[in-house]
Amino acid sequence: MSNSIIEGIKKKISYLGWHGALPSIYKDTYQDEKACLFTSIASRKRAWIGVIFLFFLVGCTPKPNLKKGEYLLGNQIFRGNVAVKTSDLDPLLPERSNKKFLGIPGATLSLWIYQGLDKGYDREAQRKQLDSLTRYYETQFELYANEPNKLSKLRRRYTRISNKYTARIEGGNWWMRTFGEPPVYFSEKNAQLNATKIKGYLVNEGYRDASVSYATDTILGRIKTTYQVQEGLPHVLRKVDILTHTDTDIDSLLKNTRTSSFLKSGRNFRYTDVVSEVERIEILMRNNGYFGFDRNYLRPLQNNLGKRKGGFIVDTSVVDSSYRGRAHLVDIKGLQVNYPRNQDNHTRYHFQTIGVRIEGFPGDVSSNDRDTLSYRGISYSFPKNRFYSPRVIDSKVFIRPAALYRKQDWDETSRQLSLLDQFRFVNIETDTLAGKIRTLIRMFPFDKYQVTGEGGVNVVQNLPGPFLNGTFRVRNIFGSLENFEVTLRGALDANFGLSNNNAQLVRTFETGINTALIFPRILFPGKLATALNRRTPRTIVSLGYNYTNRDFLGSDPDFIRSGFQASLRYNWKRSEFEYFSFTAVDFSILQSRQSKSFAQQLDSLYLQAGNPLKFSFEPAVISSISLSYVFNNNLIGQNRKAQYLRLFAESGGTSLNLLKQQRLPLGLQGFELYKFLKGHAEYRSYRPLGPKSTLVARVNTGLIYNYNTRRVAPYEKSLTGGGSNSLRAWLPRRLGLGTAYPNVDLQTGSPIFRDDDLPTLRPGVTQYGAYEYRFEQLGDVLMEANLELRGHLFRFVGDINYAVFLDVGNVWRLRLDNTTTPSQNILNGVFNFNRFYKEFAVGTGLGLRYDMSYFIFRLDLGIKVYDPSRRFTIKEQNGETTVIDERYLLPKFSFRRSSPNYPVLNIGIGYPF
Repeated sequence: MSNSIIEGIKKKISYLGWHGALPSIYKDTYQDEKACLFTSIASRKRAWIGVIFLFFLVGCTPKPNLKKGEYLLGNQIFRGNVAVKTSDLDPLLPERSNKKFLGIPGATLSLWIYQGLDKGYDREAQRKQLDSLTRYYETQFELYANEPNKLSKLRRRYTRISNKYTARIEGGNWWMRTFGEPPVYFSEKNAQLNATKIKGYLVNEGYRDASVSYATDTILGRIKTTYQVQEGLPHVLRKVDILTHTDTDIDSLLKNTRTSSFLKSGRNFRYTDVVSEVERIEILMRNNGYFGFDRNYLRPLQNNLGKRKGGFIVDTSVVDSSYRGRAHLVDIKGLQVNYPRNQDNHTRYHFQTIGVRIEGFPGDVSSNDRDTLSYRGISYSFPKNRFYSPRVIDSKVFIRPAALYRKQDWDETSRQLSLLDQFRFVNIETDTLAGKIRTLIRMFPFDKYQVTGEGGVNVVQNLPGPFLNGTFRVRNIFGSLENFEVTLRGALDANFGLSNNNAQLVRTFETGINTALIFPRILFPGKLATALNRRTPRTIVSLGYNYTNRDFLGSDPDFIRSGFQASLRYNWKRSEFEYFSFTAVDFSILQSRQSKSFAQQLDSLYLQAGNPLKFSFEPAVISSISLSYVFNNNLIGQNRKAQYLRLFAESGGTSLNLLKQQRLPLGLQGFELYKFLKGHAEYRSYRPLGPKSTLVARVNTGLIYNYNTRRVAPYEKSLTGGGSNSLRAWLPRRLGLGTAYPNVDLQTGSPIFRDDDLPTLRPGVTQYGAYEYRFEQLGDVLMEANLELRGHLFRFVGDINYAVFLDVGNVWRLRLDNTTTPSQNILNGVFNFNRFYKEFAVGTGLGLRYDMSYFIFRLDLGIKVYDPSRRFTIKEQNGETTVIDERYLLPKFSFRRSSPNYPVLNIGIGYPF
């Protein structure tokens, strides 16, 4: 291969986006064309295929229809920057070259689609139709000029239609706008603006001597732009003094908060730090009585004599030989503060009088008949027969008569009152005079009674079923701003039965009622309740009843399960992103009735396969206390760096340790008493990779230690894996346990497969189909990790997004019931420190998300990569044993339902994590 060919390929690859030119195999060829490319014939073939593919990719790229002097925008790169990262400079470039399909250099598929469709598209026809419609509506506007309602409807209709035609004129037809992308052209003017913008950024970062230039190179109708950056020496703060030297009150505040200053010695002199410091001082002043103080008093202004007033006094003429050649030095010698006109100081304000006025309900004509009273110096006024407890409202009001004005108290008062779910609007009106603030808090309440409902489709084991929920809410039911809620719900689901018949589906009917009384404070004696007043506290007392009937259309339902549940829960916020929840009481009484055949299946499943499902259908008492902490700064719809952390601890049956079985109250003798300790931790990391792409990592772990008689956790508390929020290559709650088979023949202990012709292991057979995932796998130990790349495809009403994911994890039992002799398969599902790290299942797959902002519909296709349980030992007819290892399942991927790696389709609402 000649050097000219190598150079040609190298040049083309460089402009298609592979900087650094050729892979190492081509570099070797370039250095010595007589050397072999590879040591094997197969390797040489792959090398030639790669070269041919590169030529094919470049040669088959549709040639853009470019006018003379017009070029497509190619790659944009930075050179010369050392201290400032390229990732910080890249967002300064607003123009982006056309997207590459799957990141393949030169494969601008969306551009090709746009250009192909654009050749036959008539924009002029759309423009003529828009002009015609505009003339028509202009005459209609004149005709109905004296009818405001009709005119308003016409204008809305015209705006909607004109926007549609404008989109067609500017972006093309629906196919062009949805799947295509218009060409992005290089502009000399934009390149100049970008260079200026980059320089401005460097100056703001402290590199005031920076210079930026750009150079261009052209190939295949595209221009590659190289921005050459020369940072120069940074301007570094040597001494920092932010005191005013003229206002002792302000100086005392600044002295006490100097450690919080954004301007510190040793840092670069950044304009952004100056802005942040101005904002900090503004907030500091407004939180210390200076009502109406804003950042304009800290900005440089010019007086009539042209002299500078306000802002930081900066000295850039500092000389220090020890910094020579390394940095320019800057000293800040103080802060000049502007004052209101005709004043030589800033006034500190105190609250004089504070009033709270609650208006009548919407449409209430009798709201002028009012009651008034005073509580802790605040005057309250509300309509007669519409009492609102002043004591409770007072706990949400943080401004007090005679107290110094603090903006944070003002804002917190407005926020806490707005979060009560009692008032539509909260307005704080003020009047100031001579350092005094008179305040009136006006609140406009919601309707006292509210009925809401929702319906939709549940997805259980990927089978849809309808549901209907309804809520009746009574606000301020006892006059102390409580909300009373009654929620009714009903659902019909279809899922598989317990038999081994793949086609058998059973219908499950579930209904329930739940009542909740929500108090806007902590109901607890002592000072704790008062200390949490600013933390958005809630006390929730709830009582509910659930009823489930499985196979309710059959002559003898599999089971009927019902339960009463009562709880007392406290919620509060520690900060904007931190939440606590303490459940002081969580008490449930469960009862069920099973058909004879269903009970026999459960017994056999437990005795021979170790599955503890049978205990979920026995009478039980479950009581627990729990505490959870959540940190979450991830905001839906914002692609930014964020984190999520949830810690949970629960103790079940703790109070039952004080009782003996013979002394149980309420006739609960014979009920299973669950006693357990449970811990759970989940962490997520969100890292943007681009404007519309994010890498999400998640670690999720849990542990239950059961010390009741059966060493089994309640069904609702057990840990499970698989499904749309876990390992998506496994069915919901079907992952694990450990390396145990998910379903076994109760006579032989052989795994059961979905294939009717080959349902279990047989001598001489080395290929087997899919497992029969019939039963839920309830575990005590959960370990899983997920990695998901999320990106944007196109827009159609909402955003169509994609995901590529990798899931790893498994579930194990911690201890077994000591009343039975477990089989080897059961023992394989028990957690063991010596082997658990070898038992992680691995799944991967692709996903689609339809994001409507307020609603996200999700599809995930999960594919098994590694199943630790697919290792079989078969005893042959001659007495010898054969080991079949099918744990690495990716090569067996197939859309045949009998395939051991048939993909799992997960349907969900919202993101998986």
